[in-house]
Amino acid sequence: MTALLINRVRGGFYMDSVGLMRFSRTIVDLDGIKDAALMMGTPANKEIMANAGLLDKDGETAEPGDLIIGVRATDGTAMDGALAEIDRLLDQPTGART
Repeated sequence: MTALLINRVRGGFYMDSVGLMRFSRTIVDLDGIKDAALMMGTPANKEIMANAGLLDKDGETAEPGDLIIGVRATDGTAMDGALAEIDRLLDQPTGART
């Protein structure tokens, strides 16, 4: 079975790279998630995501000040769960992010 890949771009959403790496690890640990990356849309980060097979046409459109969310999942249920968890993590007040 082929894994699903999705990119979401949050325009003008900034978060430091340490926090994004921590969130990426949290998502990778979820059942049915093969890989995940949350990175700012800089050219260097887009290259890293492309080399990892986590960048699609939507992610390619991101600007340096945008957040790219890349997730590869085994099925739609796992993908939906991962995207919901990402939204929950990113939408927390800044002081509550863990």
